[in-house]
Amino acid sequence: MRHKIRWIALSSVIVALTVAAILFFTLDQKYDLHYTVSAPQVKEGTLEIVLDVQSTPLSKDRTVSFYIGDKNIVIQSCTGADGVSVPAQQTDDALSFALKRGGKVSLVYQISLGASGKHGQRGSVREDYCVFDGGQALLLPMEFYQDGYPQEEAVVRSLRVSMNPREGWTAVLPFEELREVSWADAYNLSNDAFAMGNFTQYFPAEQTGGAAVYGLAGEEARFSEELSSGVAALRAYYAQRFGMEEQPYQILLLPDDGEAVIGGAGIHSVCATFDETSRRDWELLSHRMFHAYFDSRIPTQTFHAAPNLWFYEGLATYYENASMSALPEKQREQLGIRPEWQFQSLFNRYLTIRIKDPALFSFAPMDEALISESEGRKEFLHYIQAPLVVKLVEDRASELSGQQDAVLHAILADPDADFSCAALLSDLLGAEAGEVYNRWFQSEELLPLWEEADPSYPEQRALDDVADVETMLASWMTSQLGQYPCDLPDLETARRLQNLPVFQEASFADAETEQMVKEHCPVIWTLLKQYALRAQVCGVPFDEPMLRYALLADEENLQKWEDWLTTQGVPVDNTRANIQGESS
Repeated sequence: MRHKIRWIALSSVIVALTVAAILFFTLDQKYDLHYTVSAPQVKEGTLEIVLDVQSTPLSKDRTVSFYIGDKNIVIQSCTGADGVSVPAQQTDDALSFALKRGGKVSLVYQISLGASGKHGQRGSVREDYCVFDGGQALLLPMEFYQDGYPQEEAVVRSLRVSMNPREGWTAVLPFEELREVSWADAYNLSNDAFAMGNFTQYFPAEQTGGAAVYGLAGEEARFSEELSSGVAALRAYYAQRFGMEEQPYQILLLPDDGEAVIGGAGIHSVCATFDETSRRDWELLSHRMFHAYFDSRIPTQTFHAAPNLWFYEGLATYYENASMSALPEKQREQLGIRPEWQFQSLFNRYLTIRIKDPALFSFAPMDEALISESEGRKEFLHYIQAPLVVKLVEDRASELSGQQDAVLHAILADPDADFSCAALLSDLLGAEAGEVYNRWFQSEELLPLWEEADPSYPEQRALDDVADVETMLASWMTSQLGQYPCDLPDLETARRLQNLPVFQEASFADAETEQMVKEHCPVIWTLLKQYALRAQVCGVPFDEPMLRYALLADEENLQKWEDWLTTQGVPVDNTRANIQGESS
């Protein structure tokens, strides 16, 4: 009997060892990533990062590759656990090295922050703080950047980020650790804000709808009760629309010292320069909150590339504007916010650019992929045209159903579905879907939002709309086309000319469109008439693809316009002062 028991025990041990051996040689456990971030004082605007890549005994030998394509990076060392150098291969897009079973590789590299972006410097290292987004500083596996890689498949077993702050600094991190890291985790990490500095928490999360609000110490005057109320109002607005409990969130508000900084905006955190008295800063904060809620509810690649990216950004910008109605009334008064004016302002910008630059800015939204190489045209589509398309659909869907937020609710109702704009319109608009899709999704037809006009819309605000979109356009397009002339509005000159028959006869569109523009916003009509007259005087057809350059950057045509104004008794002192980027 004892002999039999011994054999049973021995057999059990053999089976266990066999299973262990099979698992050892067949399992391929994922690896771990741990980043330690420092901001050395000896090198301004630079982060030093130690990335420890740790394999487990149940991991096979492998080559790991990290994406470096969009980073200003300097590799300092790549060593194993024994301190011996590990060969690393570097291309324009990737850095690769071998990772042995149960092994560890430490990669030390430096990243430069502060590249210029559309909302200011991307990341910054300063005397009292350091902020950056994850995508800027943290090297991530190449699998997350490969088209068609399964979005649900985990690539990394665990991922941690630690800060090595300077003396007196505090670290503010969006999360402690990520487990079984998939595409959605990597996407969110890339957008999230990471910070260390002389930060303090001014408002606890329970005061502001789940959002802990941080700023630099000693700036109590900036963090008023009105600011707290505004943040809480926006959080409640989105929590209601997304049907979600108020999610943990960090908001880091940097002082405006003359140069804007964006330190990241993801589902866990946002960090940016913020002025409580700026309407634009509140709009941007709301836009970033929308993305945080949406990406939490719908963690999919579907909305992050053409042909759906434009619609997603349009939805975010639609709510950026619609949400301003949620701010407390006193705050809206102080900021000069009239909810009914938000979309009129956006439509004013759209009309101005669509009519002045039709060759560049007349395109079908569903052709997004065709314009993807032009940052300026993409920006116009995403943040000016697309939100107006969303508004068109939302208004018509609301008329049919009597429900608000119909577009968003339709998307949230089936978050796992393969999204398409055509299917969404069919669900929301029924028989009208085909017409809307063909006219404003698949063609260049001007959007019919004329009814948004408010007769009391201030003249100065209309001028500000034109000046703002001209300035934005110049910043968007200059990098692509060279110095893009910025045509700031000169209403004084236009008013001196508007009673001339030649002014009335100048044409920027067909008669019906001109009349609709005039009824919608007389200021924009007057400025466009002046632009058409200028083209006529200079002998340049209004449909010339490079009309802006011909009128505003050509010395001969600049002189023609000034000479003609002189014959009309109109002063020419300011005609060039209103053009930024003209030839000298």
